Amino acid sequence: MLISPQLARDILADLTRDCGLPLDAGELIPKKGDFLDHGYVFIGDVAVRGYKDKGRWKYDDRDIRRAGQALAAVRVDHTDVVEAQVPSRRYFDDRESFGNWDQADWRRSLNYWIYAAARRSRHRDIADAYDDFDSDVWSSRYQLGAHGLPGQLTREELISSHGERTVAGTRPFELLTWSGTHWVLPRAYADMLDRSQKRDRALAEQARICTGCQQHGDRYAWRTPTASGYVTLCPACSGKTFQPYKGHLQGLAYSSLRRLHRADEYLCCLCRASRASIWDHCHEHGYVRGPVCASCNTFEGKGVAFLRRGGSVQHLLECQGCREGDTLPRRFHVDVVLAHLEGTERHGRCRHRPHAYRSEYVHGVHRITLYCHAHASTSKWTKEVTVAEAADLVRVLVKSALAGASAS
Repeated sequence: MLISPQLARDILADLTRDCGLPLDAGELIPKKGDFLDHGYVFIGDVAVRGYKDKGRWKYDDRDIRRAGQALAAVRVDHTDVVEAQVPSRRYFDDRESFGNWDQADWRRSLNYWIYAAARRSRHRDIADAYDDFDSDVWSSRYQLGAHGLPGQLTREELISSHGERTVAGTRPFELLTWSGTHWVLPRAYADMLDRSQKRDRALAEQARICTGCQQHGDRYAWRTPTASGYVTLCPACSGKTFQPYKGHLQGLAYSSLRRLHRADEYLCCLCRASRASIWDHCHEHGYVRGPVCASCNTFEGKGVAFLRRGGSVQHLLECQGCREGDTLPRRFHVDVVLAHLEGTERHGRCRHRPHAYRSEYVHGVHRITLYCHAHASTSKWTKEVTVAEAADLVRVLVKSALAGASAS
């Protein structure tokens, strides 16, 4: 029987009431993207599959009970311990580890949290934090002290800042103990985390294989949302499975379209590689732009980065109201200004492209701050752009995009 995450959490908490491990059953409450990797949540070393049912994630109660029984059976002997391998620079200095950064690795997670807590302990204000980015993070300030932690970090500070962090539904820092020479964990617990890590990696590897042609892809690249959860389809198999969108619904109101057509019958009209999940539409004029996947829909909110993506402006102009008015939705106007200033403004004779960001809007004027990374001492300056000037820049961009589309 499929049950809600809240009920699954309560059942697991009841089954593990006498468990010797510090648990956090709240990990069963899914967050955005939790099931994207392989479709499972790990509770201990048991993989619990997530099922999409009527637009909501649920669990099979048998999987929850199996996970709870497995955790309840773990016997933690605090005298039988193994070295936790933290803190260790190896997980950061080893360049090979960066190539596998997407793999489950509980030791690397612990190391990352420990050094993050050390940086937070060292730098309490924003100015110091920015200075730290330009310094050597492995300087003497982060050498291990007599207490076994980097810098001036204490165990109390570590627990305060990262004690609620979880691995496989457990809180590892509560079991971490200082032996006087190194940090240790109960052997039974470390072994359980090793089994969980191995199974997590195996599931992630399997999820990269296209279910249509068995070709192996990159992490997330071919994961496609469906009504029952994620599936893995390469662009070629997606193209065979889902219809390409040809703009044949241009000019239809979104309010009427969603009752007549399903977006997930089409390929995403932006990336043309994944199955679409929603109908993208203009919130100002109410017209449909086309079917898009969840990833592209999220990327549309990235402002300047989205506008620089090939075909993005043409996609926004699938709205009939925007095309007729030679404009874009107002939320993109400042982004157009930022992109324009980054392309035309320079710090004196510097050839480097500056970074522009909106700092304030006062009485019809956008005050834009520009920052040049090549000049540390005099790196910032401002430009003022009126609403009318911003509209003119948008109009120029739109006409250029429409002319380019006509020429092709």
